Amino acid sequence: MHRAGIWGAVGLLALCAATAAPAQTAAPAPGNDLSPGTVQLPFVTLDDARLFSGSRYGQALLAELEAEQTALASENREIEADLARREKELTERRPALPSEEFRALANAFNAEVEDHRNAQKSKERAIYQRHDEARLRFRDVANQVLAQVMQERGALAIIAEEAIVLGFREIDITDAAIARLDDLVGDGSTLPRPGAPGAAPTPAQTAP
Repeated sequence: MHRAGIWGAVGLLALCAATAAPAQTAAPAPGNDLSPGTVQLPFVTLDDARLFSGSRYGQALLAELEAEQTALASENREIEADLARREKELTERRPALPSEEFRALANAFNAEVEDHRNAQKSKERAIYQRHDEARLRFRDVANQVLAQVMQERGALAIIAEEAIVLGFREIDITDAAIARLDDLVGDGSTLPRPGAPGAAPTPAQTAP
């Protein structure tokens, strides 16, 4: 069984209310006739986790997260090595220092260690917050692509793949959605970053 991804079963069932075309446009639009072999059904299924991990845009976001995690881990190791070296030096100096002076140095060192720990935890939280925000941006863009695919297929709703007990392969639009997302958005590098001036373009605006 696939785990729920960026929407989950309930969220995908509600997707039709947010992204599907109005009732009068539920059928394929003029000029968007169904290609031979395409099944027209009132609902289709989607593996949203695979849509994210299988698309170039989603893969770019995952690679960005991994790179930030790797950089932070490297920074943590450098800080830990420096602190370990300084702790050893302080321990070696202890016999030659008055107790009050050593206690003051030890307290200052412990406070510095705690400051480093809190700072690195804040960086880690910031990384995951940025990734969560990027997943939301991915969802906004993907919803527009899914609405296009739904309209072309005459579908009124998308149902999470894991909610289907038995169904035909033809009702799954995951591969079609990945291909369309890759074609229109690519790795997402042309999309405005958060805080950039101007509204984010729709997939239709990013099409070649």
